[in-house]
Amino acid sequence: MQDSALNVPKSKNIKLFLIPVFTAIFLDQITKLLIINYLTPFDPPYEVIGSILRFKVAFNPYGVFSISFGPGYLYYIFHIAGILIFSFIGVLQKTKLRVILFGLIVGGAIGNVFDRIRLKYVIDFIDMGIGNIRWFTYNLADAFVTVSAVLLILSELFRNQNKNDVV
Repeated sequence: MQDSALNVPKSKNIKLFLIPVFTAIFLDQITKLLIINYLTPFDPPYEVIGSILRFKVAFNPYGVFSISFGPGYLYYIFHIAGILIFSFIGVLQKTKLRVILFGLIVGGAIGNVFDRIRLKYVIDFIDMGIGNIRWFTYNLADAFVTVSAVLLILSELFRNQNKNDVV
């Protein structure tokens, strides 16, 4: 799927990659905007599906799962490096599904970088769990990154399993 002369991905892969990137950014930012206009961190959780799925605003100045990884500039460096690496790898993929999944990962990362640049923290609001057993609060950007990464791993496992079955 590359032009051999310049080793540049074909425009089809770039277009296919950019669609989920911009979709993820748009959905992430619009949901954060909506949630911030209706809830504050001081409001009680808004139950969507009982206590299993609820919306609760949280401002996360740290990294994944609100874990601090050192100085604030590291979050920008890690995000931007990841965005560049995953963008490059994403457009080189051979299947449409993998191009789309890499696009969702990059779009999710960009959505959180927008928050960090604009607000100095990330807006999280999706709260899942049962009773007092709760997962970390997250947002759509986090969901795009996590679900897409899991699907990429599963697709790689099944691809390798199919190769072993042939031999």
